[in-house]
Amino acid sequence: MVFPIQIPSDAPFTAEQRAWLNDFLNQVFSSLGQSAAASGPSVPVTVLYGSQTGTAEGLAKKLIKTLKKGNFAPEIHDLATYDRSRLASEKNVLIITSTYGDGEPPDSAAEFHAWLLNGSAPKLDGVSYSILALGDSSYPDFCKCGVEFDTRFAELGATCIHPRVDVDVDADGPYA
Repeated sequence: MVFPIQIPSDAPFTAEQRAWLNDFLNQVFSSLGQSAAASGPSVPVTVLYGSQTGTAEGLAKKLIKTLKKGNFAPEIHDLATYDRSRLASEKNVLIITSTYGDGEPPDSAAEFHAWLLNGSAPKLDGVSYSILALGDSSYPDFCKCGVEFDTRFAELGATCIHPRVDVDVDADGPYA
């Protein structure tokens, strides 16, 4: 793989998604001080998703397929079943989550969300992260779950390697 990383134009992502992924993956390498040489050690990436209707889950699965083609060691976990005791030891975390109803986390992320925000979560020094937040801008709490995850990860000492991206998801649009 050549640095900088470029997601192929025929990958199953929109132009906006590819741009975000390119930035995210290049920031991972920059923050780790590693080159993207295929002969080097694989870069661990943990993809966590919270999904109500399947959109965030679908994007997470597409991302995993793309990461497996590169010099990455990706893992994917639904936030509903993710072992939270691992969070502080993760290296690179990408969260893809929706916001449901009036600013609520999706059902699959509700327990993780409560745990993260209620003061039980450990310090996240050494964890690098980025968040793709999905929502509907017609609601007043657009992408609230992603915003709260982003705020809390920063408060716990994690390093943001790419600014959160808030996506207005149209049921018939490119992220569906």
